Amino acid sequence: MKRLIPTLVLVLLCIGGFWYASSKDFFKEKPPETPALVTVSKQDVTGYTIKNGDTVVEMEQKDGKWTMTKPSALPLNDYEPGAWVDSFTNAKKEKTVDANPSDLAQFGLAQPNQEFTVTLKDGTKHTLSVGDPVAVQGFYYAKFGSSPEVFQLAEMHVTSLAKQPLDFMEKSPVKLNYEAVRSITVDYKGGKWTLTKAETDKKSYEANWKLGDQEVKGADASAYLDKVSFLTTDQPAKASAEVKGLDQPDLRLEVKEADAEGKETAALYTGKLDGAAVWIAKQGDAWAFSVPASSVQELADLPKTKAAEGAAAGDAAAPAPAAPQEAAKEQK
Repeated sequence: MKRLIPTLVLVLLCIGGFWYASSKDFFKEKPPETPALVTVSKQDVTGYTIKNGDTVVEMEQKDGKWTMTKPSALPLNDYEPGAWVDSFTNAKKEKTVDANPSDLAQFGLAQPNQEFTVTLKDGTKHTLSVGDPVAVQGFYYAKFGSSPEVFQLAEMHVTSLAKQPLDFMEKSPVKLNYEAVRSITVDYKGGKWTLTKAETDKKSYEANWKLGDQEVKGADASAYLDKVSFLTTDQPAKASAEVKGLDQPDLRLEVKEADAEGKETAALYTGKLDGAAVWIAKQGDAWAFSVPASSVQELADLPKTKAAEGAAAGDAAAPAPAAPQEAAKEQK
């Protein structure tokens, strides 16, 4: 009997393994992956149009550079215009709803609320039309090009394509290369400070910095760099020439950076206070960005804030004063 125990254990293990594999569908043939609706190369795309309700966005590509032609020109970020083409080519139908419908209106596709069109160099256009939501949450009715087929399209594909103009816009008025920064000077409404890198041969977070005459560790200096870099807008940019008063600014922000050979260059940003916002533009640049005045004030007050935090931390670490009776005992 003892000789049979190992065999029984092995049999039980095999049965258990077979049951587990069956429960995980290891023995079932996986369905083939649904192909993309269309495959295009970014280099062959000359433009695309996003119709999302009443909003129409038109983008054009020339010599690898993207521009927005509708609803109006904006400064574009480096990622989103090209990434949208990837989203278009990644769109896949989930399943066919009706291969040859007699009435597209029942799917919201007679006059689609959303249409996404890509134009290629040879003039070919590919259009994905999106209609009403499917009763099953997370899907929409859709059709592609001239094909009559109506199919289900996952909501995540629709979301990735239904972009608004601001989704493509660069939102940071100040660009920093942390390792290249040599100094930052902020002058806002009479308050001024300068942060200078004292050890230029070290990484920004490892080097010692100077805030005026005060030494600042790299980890603490990063807070200043972050505050400048994280100035952002949620409003459309406008031409610098349209902002009045940039020649008599409320904000002057100068960033000095060094290239690989150590040659320093300075970039000057000026800002004009307008209500609850400060319009900031880089000197010589075509665009100005509306940044909340509160964010600019926080940047200007950062040395005071850091000093107050340091003082509070010091008070918390200091031993509590002895009670009068305890003090008297110590004197005895």
